[in-house]
Amino acid sequence: MTQEALINALCYELAIWAVAKWPKLAFSPWMQALLAWCKADWISWKTEQTIKKVDQQAALLVEQWEKSERTQHAEALAQKAQEMFPQATVKPLPDAIVPSIMIIHKPPAGASDEVKALGGEIRITYQLK
Repeated sequence: MTQEALINALCYELAIWAVAKWPKLAFSPWMQALLAWCKADWISWKTEQTIKKVDQQAALLVEQWEKSERTQHAEALAQKAQEMFPQATVKPLPDAIVPSIMIIHKPPAGASDEVKALGGEIRITYQLK
């Protein structure tokens, strides 16, 4: 958009504001001429601004869908892992590079104090076999 077109669009916006504030200006031939002269540039500018906003909203929607999809995938994987390992603690990790799960097994009852201090087996995976 050229600088002249931008100035015309801003003049149109200013003229609309002035007519809203002082309605008698709408009947002025100078105001009508100004609005007629600037309208095409204003339409182009307004369209450009609207498209930018729509692009931003679309990018936000895509981001939300991807996050939702990752969360659903991690939850489904966690549910399947919980069925396979009912005694383990399973935590979904949707924010990992690849949606994954963490499977935590408690140490066996007869384990030494050192093994109990370290905890049980921990496995992080993105697929179950």
